[in-house]
Amino acid sequence: MMPAYIVDSSVFITRMPLPSIAQRRIITTPDVLTELKDIRSRMAFEEAVEFGMEVEAPLPHLLSEVRSHARATGDIERLSGTDIGLLAKALEYNGILYTDDYAIQNVAERIGIKTESIVQAPIEATFEWGKRCVGCGRRFGSDITICPICGSSLVRYRKNRRRTG
Repeated sequence: MMPAYIVDSSVFITRMPLPSIAQRRIITTPDVLTELKDIRSRMAFEEAVEFGMEVEAPLPHLLSEVRSHARATGDIERLSGTDIGLLAKALEYNGILYTDDYAIQNVAERIGIKTESIVQAPIEATFEWGKRCVGCGRRFGSDITICPICGSSLVRYRKNRRRTG
């Protein structure tokens, strides 16, 4: 059996054709529809449902697992709830995540989820991100925004880089 494709909202926004539904199971989450603001992308979503795309909510325990990985890479602030749900759905089905979002691809690579790009080139490296204080220069994890030492704001920095593939 062919692996399932889990599709991001950018598929509908760009109106890219989906992989053949006859050969592959196509799945997305209900949150994707909420991200579609214009009538054309909403129509593309509804048309995909008519042709067999499944819409399923992500499993709560997999959402927690994805959030844990996103915290570890430092991408948690860059991912929406929809993004986390799509990663959880891809994890559930061991599916291929169809997305152009680099933060999603970064976390997917860490988890071992395969991705395919829609329009943009896929990521060539994965990153771990941290926060650095603009005042005192101390470094922290990615989940705080104000330095607990001096009260200055934190900026994102790249801790580690690893080539993919």
